[in-house]
Amino acid sequence: MVQSSVIASLAHFLNAVLGFIELGGIVMWPLFICCLWMLWLVSRALFKESSSDLDKTGLTTECDWLNQRLRLLALRQAQAQQYGDLQGVKLLAMVAPLLGLLGTVSGMIAMFDAGANYGFHDPAVISAGISMAMVTTQTGLFVGLTGAILAFFWQRKLNRVDTNLLAGGTNA
Repeated sequence: MVQSSVIASLAHFLNAVLGFIELGGIVMWPLFICCLWMLWLVSRALFKESSSDLDKTGLTTECDWLNQRLRLLALRQAQAQQYGDLQGVKLLAMVAPLLGLLGTVSGMIAMFDAGANYGFHDPAVISAGISMAMVTTQTGLFVGLTGAILAFFWQRKLNRVDTNLLAGGTNA
């Protein structure tokens, strides 16, 4: 009983998302992919192994100085991966509003094309193109703004880790 209601609500959610993508036109698919890619990059940072898990990886020797060097190397490699993912989020946050503007132009072109074919006296013809333009603009701005905010806080976290590593601490 509960499982069927969960499946029904998931199907309803999927239909709503697909309807929203269809409403915005062809540009919504790259925006949707941009959003999913950004979520994937952020999830890699959220679910990475913590620094305490690095002790359990078997990178231990009998020399303390070598253990410290191996641990610092593992931390720096993880940090380099984080910086790469952060750059990807920054790029996607910049591209998403541009895709939204592309959708705006596409919607306006569709509106003028429909107006040329059917006349501008029918409000349904005009409102369909304007709706497509506004949906893509809104989605592009939302994805870009979310990515920019995530990148800002992620950059601050990485800067704190850099400061701790330069100060000699490995508890970042």
